[in-house]
Amino acid sequence: DYDTWLGPAPARPYNANRVHYNFRFFRDYSGGQMTNWGAHHIDIAQWGLGADETGPVEVSGEGTFHPEGWHEVTETCLVKHRYANGVELIVGQQHDEFPKGTTFVGTKGRVFVDRKKLTSDPEEIAKEPLTENDVKLYVSSNHRQNFLDCIKSRKLPICDVEIGHRSATVCHLGNIAITVGRTIRWDPNQERIIGDEAAQALTSRPYRSPWSLATL
Repeated sequence: DYDTWLGPAPARPYNANRVHYNFRFFRDYSGGQMTNWGAHHIDIAQWGLGADETGPVEVSGEGTFHPEGWHEVTETCLVKHRYANGVELIVGQQHDEFPKGTTFVGTKGRVFVDRKKLTSDPEEIAKEPLTENDVKLYVSSNHRQNFLDCIKSRKLPICDVEIGHRSATVCHLGNIAITVGRTIRWDPNQERIIGDEAAQALTSRPYRSPWSLATL
């Protein structure tokens, strides 16, 4: 059902190169690897920063695109997100300096986290046992089972819809900053780009009839 697959996106002739995995590389449907892999790793960064309910206040970035226009999204990028407390989140796509995962850099070393791995430099950081005074995180080894368990218990899952929304927002802001080619300022409380109506306009898009977005 191609019409339903398109949903609110613009009507276009069916093209096998635009669907299945490749849909990620067209702006009608996605934001490239920034919103694909980026969402996973930025979610961990937001979690580690204690920013699950907020986001950056300033975003800048640059990227490169396919020379023949095969895709509409970045092939490489470097984006910097600055938070209100001064912490900087750097997102690199296809950069040797940035391994695929999330690296936390602190005064005593660094910790690297991937979905199935945690390492540190120096190694002693990851090996240090937790104490009773340390922060204990929500434990979930299976997201699907966690979701089903929460349906029964009525508790929030480890990554509820609001957390997912905030992580996806960081991804979109990176793409917007690259698209407009300038630094944008973000109000994470009002969830608006400040003082740049052209950039703010990119935070939403028209819906193809008869699709619509309900507003409260």
